[in-house]
Amino acid sequence: MKLSYVFILAVVLFSACSKTRKAPNGFEMNVVREGEGEFAKPGQYLIVNLLYKDSKDSIWDDSRRRDKPMVIPVADTAAMIKEKGMESSFRALKKGDSVILKATAKSFFEDTWGQQVPPNVKPEAEITFLLGVADILDQEGVNKLQEKMQVRDNEKNTQMQAGQLALDTTAIDSYLIENKIMAIKDRSGLRYVVTKKGAGGKPSLSSTVKVNYKGSLLLDGIVFDQSKSPLEYPLSGFIQGWQIGFPLLSKGAKATLYVPSSLGYGANGYPPMIPPNANLIFEIELIDFK
Repeated sequence: MKLSYVFILAVVLFSACSKTRKAPNGFEMNVVREGEGEFAKPGQYLIVNLLYKDSKDSIWDDSRRRDKPMVIPVADTAAMIKEKGMESSFRALKKGDSVILKATAKSFFEDTWGQQVPPNVKPEAEITFLLGVADILDQEGVNKLQEKMQVRDNEKNTQMQAGQLALDTTAIDSYLIENKIMAIKDRSGLRYVVTKKGAGGKPSLSSTVKVNYKGSLLLDGIVFDQSKSPLEYPLSGFIQGWQIGFPLLSKGAKATLYVPSSLGYGANGYPPMIPPNANLIFEIELIDFK
């Protein structure tokens, strides 16, 4: 991926008004835009947007794509003697700064991240970083920021799940109609057919269940998992579709569950067998519970 317009703009600004600033260990950075106030102090946190790219202008990461800034702690001064490479530059930043830093892949991975250079990356390759300091906060400020972002992310996830559940419900209901299957509709979005009635009580979420099962994809019928012997496990440890489905059954019952992705493995799926947002069919048997 080529340079974003933000980085191009930064380079233009850099050529017009940049100056050099040194970190405590001597690491140099180019200041594209001068911030205000004092440098970050030990115990404080830099709230930054960070984009970095290699010498071929391929962007490796851009925190803005995740709509979530990076939080970088400023370590105690006692740690300064051990800081190598660009790590020390975090002490020489203030709110509103926009800077460009350059480091070799070896320095970046080994000195800053404490990791080995990946096999497909040349140690001497140059990496360029565009870093903008949005704010400098204390621990309380960071806690409030993270709480705010968590609330925002939860709202986004709720909206996405609601939208995905609508798509899943349509797909499952279409499948049931096409195959002339009369399924019971649970308000959660789960659809199920009891193929053999059981007797006695029903398990709760706190129960440990003993079950047989076969799981397949609604889309193409591919079987992705099947029990070879009865599985005994706490019901609370299974996917939501099972947590909802098994308490509907009595001991000895068999059923087929039609599970929307939001009650299964969600947007991530379960690679390599279960793709993202996959609707699932489970043929289940509740052998026993306790």
